[in-house]
Amino acid sequence: MSRRTTRWTVNRAKAVLLLAVPGVVISGCGTSSPVTPTTASPPSDTSPVTSTPTGVAPGAGETPSAPEPAASATSPAPSAEEPAPAAGTPVTVPACMAADLKVTLTEQPQRREGTSRMAFVQLTNASSRTCDVDGWPVITLANAADEAVTVPSKNVAEPGKPVPVDLAPGRGVFAGIKWTICDKAAADCPTGNTIKVGLAKGGPLVVATLEGFPNSEQSGITVKSLQVGTLQPSNQGVVAW
Repeated sequence: MSRRTTRWTVNRAKAVLLLAVPGVVISGCGTSSPVTPTTASPPSDTSPVTSTPTGVAPGAGETPSAPEPAASATSPAPSAEEPAPAAGTPVTVPACMAADLKVTLTEQPQRREGTSRMAFVQLTNASSRTCDVDGWPVITLANAADEAVTVPSKNVAEPGKPVPVDLAPGRGVFAGIKWTICDKAAADCPTGNTIKVGLAKGGPLVVATLEGFPNSEQSGITVKSLQVGTLQPSNQGVVAW
């Protein structure tokens, strides 16, 4: 009786031991064999997959080309050049200064009417540059002390409106002046011996060459009032008013 109990106990211990070992299958006869674990097989189609750019289908048998690299963000921008002056753009001519001019005043004997007198004024560019003149000349009477003598003066649009002139070296512009003489002995009669001419009020003046005027040494030039005509590119009509 005790002998059967021992055999059952031993067989039970073997079964427990085999169940504790993973990968071991117990057969009906009590023998075991190892089982090799299986793994999942990869897909049968192992060809590489190539992406095709959107909207572009590669031809049969062609290998899709790689996309063009994008332009570098650090590429220098094209330099902008200064535009050339447009053809026909006018060139600015500097204004004439009194120092650029030689001035002559010629009294007109045929225009003497009572106390009225008239003179032809010519301004010649004596400089080596072309300069611009416009408007009216400035006429100033000076005395023997080289002081300006106050004379009531008025600019008039005679023989017409002023004409701007680009005055080349050696060329001249013209104007007419008309004045009223007075008695040199009268206290209210402005008297002088020189006439100076400029191009802007308050600007520099040059001494004019006088032709047909009273002797300057006797301070015989009297000007009670004065009218000054416009500068013109031609002498036509400048003393016909």
